[in-house]
Amino acid sequence: ALPLPAAAAAAAAAAPFLRGVATLPEGGGDSAPSLPPGAALYVTARPNRPDNVPRAILDGTRGKPPPVLAARFQDPSFPFRFALDGTNLTPEGAAAAEAGGTDGASAAAAAPPQASSPPWWAEEDLVVSARLDSDGIAATRDPTDLVGRGFYRPSGGGEVAIELQG
Repeated sequence: ALPLPAAAAAAAAAAPFLRGVATLPEGGGDSAPSLPPGAALYVTARPNRPDNVPRAILDGTRGKPPPVLAARFQDPSFPFRFALDGTNLTPEGAAAAEAGGTDGASAAAAAPPQASSPPWWAEEDLVVSARLDSDGIAATRDPTDLVGRGFYRPSGGGEVAIELQG
Protein backbone atom coordinates (compact mmCIF):
# COMPACT_ATOMS: atom_id res chain seq x y z
CA ALA A 1 0.00 0.00 0.00
CA LEU A 2 1.11 3.53 -0.63
CA PRO A 3 1.86 5.72 2.40
CA LEU A 4 -0.74 8.31 3.31
CA PRO A 5 0.12 11.89 2.30
CA ALA A 6 1.41 13.91 5.27
CA ALA A 7 -1.81 15.93 5.72
CA ALA A 8 -4.00 12.81 5.53
CA ALA A 9 -1.71 10.92 7.92
CA ALA A 10 -1.83 13.77 10.44
CA ALA A 11 -5.64 13.93 10.25
CA ALA A 12 -5.97 10.15 10.58
CA ALA A 13 -3.65 10.10 13.59
CA ALA A 14 -5.47 12.93 15.37
CA ALA A 15 -8.48 11.00 16.69
CA PRO A 16 -8.14 7.46 18.03
CA PHE A 17 -10.27 4.76 16.43
CA LEU A 18 -10.54 3.06 19.81
CA ARG A 19 -9.24 3.24 23.38
CA GLY A 20 -8.71 0.48 25.85
CA VAL A 21 -7.13 -0.73 29.04
CA ALA A 22 -5.18 -3.95 29.53
CA THR A 23 -5.01 -5.37 33.03
CA LEU A 24 -3.18 -8.22 34.68
CA PRO A 25 -5.13 -11.09 36.27
CA GLU A 26 -6.96 -10.43 39.56
CA GLY A 27 -4.49 -10.07 42.38
CA GLY A 28 -1.85 -8.85 39.89
CA GLY A 29 -2.12 -5.10 40.54
CA ASP A 30 0.79 -3.44 42.27
CA SER A 31 1.92 -6.69 43.88
CA ALA A 32 2.58 -8.32 40.48
CA PRO A 33 6.17 -9.29 39.81
CA SER A 34 8.04 -6.77 37.70
CA LEU A 35 8.17 -7.45 33.99
CA PRO A 36 11.48 -8.43 32.44
CA PRO A 37 13.32 -5.60 30.65
CA GLY A 38 12.28 -5.41 27.02
CA ALA A 39 8.79 -6.84 27.55
CA ALA A 40 6.24 -5.51 25.07
CA LEU A 41 2.47 -5.40 24.78
CA TYR A 42 1.16 -6.14 21.28
CA VAL A 43 -2.39 -4.99 20.52
CA THR A 44 -4.28 -5.80 17.31
CA ALA A 45 -7.84 -5.17 16.15
CA ARG A 46 -9.71 -7.01 13.41
CA PRO A 47 -13.33 -7.00 12.23
CA ASN A 48 -15.47 -9.44 14.21
CA ARG A 49 -16.72 -11.54 11.32
CA PRO A 50 -17.46 -15.26 11.24
CA ASP A 51 -14.69 -17.41 9.82
CA ASN A 52 -15.02 -17.90 6.07
CA VAL A 53 -14.16 -21.63 5.90
CA PRO A 54 -14.49 -22.10 2.11
CA ARG A 55 -12.19 -19.14 1.49
CA ALA A 56 -9.77 -20.41 4.14
CA ILE A 57 -9.46 -23.72 2.32
CA LEU A 58 -8.64 -21.93 -0.94
CA ASP A 59 -6.20 -19.27 0.28
CA GLY A 60 -4.83 -20.55 3.60
CA THR A 61 -5.94 -17.47 5.62
CA ARG A 62 -7.62 -19.56 8.35
CA GLY A 63 -10.77 -17.65 7.40
CA LYS A 64 -10.11 -14.63 9.63
CA PRO A 65 -10.17 -11.07 8.39
CA PRO A 66 -6.73 -9.45 8.64
CA PRO A 67 -5.89 -7.02 11.45
CA VAL A 68 -6.81 -3.43 10.60
CA LEU A 69 -4.91 -1.86 13.54
CA ALA A 70 -1.73 -3.05 15.23
CA ALA A 71 0.56 -1.51 17.85
CA ARG A 72 3.56 -2.43 19.99
CA PHE A 73 4.04 -0.82 23.40
CA GLN A 74 7.48 -1.23 24.96
CA ASP A 75 7.85 -1.81 28.74
CA PRO A 76 4.19 -1.27 29.72
CA SER A 77 3.04 -0.78 33.30
CA PHE A 78 -0.37 -2.02 34.42
CA PRO A 79 -3.17 -1.19 34.21
CA PHE A 80 -2.07 -0.06 30.76
CA ARG A 81 -4.24 2.44 28.88
CA PHE A 82 -3.82 2.54 25.11
CA ALA A 83 -5.29 4.24 22.07
CA LEU A 84 -5.11 3.01 18.47
CA ASP A 85 -5.17 5.74 15.84
CA GLY A 86 -4.21 6.34 12.23
CA THR A 87 -0.53 5.68 12.95
CA ASN A 88 -1.50 2.10 13.87
CA LEU A 89 -3.32 1.27 10.61
CA THR A 90 -2.18 -1.89 8.85
CA PRO A 91 -2.10 -1.91 5.03
CA GLU A 92 -5.41 -3.81 5.10
CA GLY A 93 -6.90 -1.31 7.54
CA ALA A 94 -5.86 1.63 5.38
CA ALA A 95 -7.23 0.05 2.18
CA ALA A 96 -9.87 1.93 0.24
CA ALA A 97 -13.52 1.28 1.08
CA GLU A 98 -14.10 -0.47 -2.24
CA ALA A 99 -11.56 -3.16 -1.30
CA GLY A 100 -12.64 -3.43 2.31
CA GLY A 101 -14.91 -6.41 1.86
CA THR A 102 -12.02 -8.64 0.89
CA ASP A 103 -9.93 -10.63 3.31
CA GLY A 104 -6.64 -10.77 1.45
CA ALA A 105 -3.91 -9.13 -0.52
CA SER A 106 -6.25 -7.17 -2.81
CA ALA A 107 -7.32 -5.04 0.18
CA ALA A 108 -3.68 -4.33 1.01
CA ALA A 109 -2.94 -3.34 -2.58
CA ALA A 110 -5.79 -0.83 -2.78
CA ALA A 111 -5.26 2.93 -2.59
CA PRO A 112 -5.33 4.52 0.88
CA PRO A 113 -8.50 6.30 1.99
CA GLN A 114 -8.89 10.05 1.79
CA ALA A 115 -8.59 11.87 5.11
CA SER A 116 -12.31 12.71 5.02
CA SER A 117 -13.57 9.17 4.43
CA PRO A 118 -13.83 6.71 7.32
CA PRO A 119 -12.05 3.37 6.96
CA TRP A 120 -14.04 0.51 5.41
CA TRP A 121 -14.30 -1.22 8.80
CA ALA A 122 -15.37 1.88 10.80
CA GLU A 123 -18.92 0.63 11.46
CA GLU A 124 -17.93 -2.96 12.27
CA ASP A 125 -17.48 -4.52 15.68
CA LEU A 126 -13.80 -5.26 16.31
CA VAL A 127 -12.05 -8.05 18.21
CA VAL A 128 -9.17 -6.41 20.08
CA SER A 129 -6.44 -8.85 21.09
CA ALA A 130 -3.46 -8.19 23.33
CA ARG A 131 -0.35 -10.22 24.14
CA LEU A 132 2.20 -9.34 26.78
CA ASP A 133 5.38 -10.76 25.29
CA SER A 134 8.03 -11.33 27.95
CA ASP A 135 11.01 -10.91 25.59
CA GLY A 136 9.47 -8.22 23.37
CA ILE A 137 9.96 -10.23 20.16
CA ALA A 138 6.64 -10.84 18.40
CA ALA A 139 7.83 -13.94 16.53
CA THR A 140 8.64 -15.86 19.70
CA ARG A 141 6.18 -17.44 22.12
CA ASP A 142 6.93 -18.17 25.75
CA PRO A 143 4.76 -20.02 28.28
CA THR A 144 4.91 -16.94 30.52
CA ASP A 145 3.38 -14.65 27.87
CA LEU A 146 -0.09 -13.41 28.80
CA VAL A 147 -2.94 -12.98 26.31
CA GLY A 148 -6.46 -11.58 26.29
CA ARG A 149 -9.11 -10.06 24.11
CA GLY A 150 -12.04 -7.71 24.24
CA PHE A 151 -14.67 -6.37 21.87
CA TYR A 152 -15.13 -2.85 20.53
CA ARG A 153 -18.56 -1.83 19.32
CA PRO A 154 -18.66 1.51 17.46
CA SER A 155 -22.23 2.07 18.59
CA GLY A 156 -21.27 1.57 22.24
CA GLY A 157 -18.13 3.72 22.35
CA GLY A 158 -16.19 3.58 25.58
CA GLU A 159 -13.03 1.65 26.33
CA VAL A 160 -12.19 -1.93 25.45
CA ALA A 161 -11.31 -3.87 28.60
CA ILE A 162 -8.78 -6.69 28.18
CA GLU A 163 -7.73 -8.89 31.10
CA LEU A 164 -4.47 -10.64 30.28
CA GLN A 165 -4.27 -14.30 31.32
CA GLY A 166 -1.76 -17.13 31.08
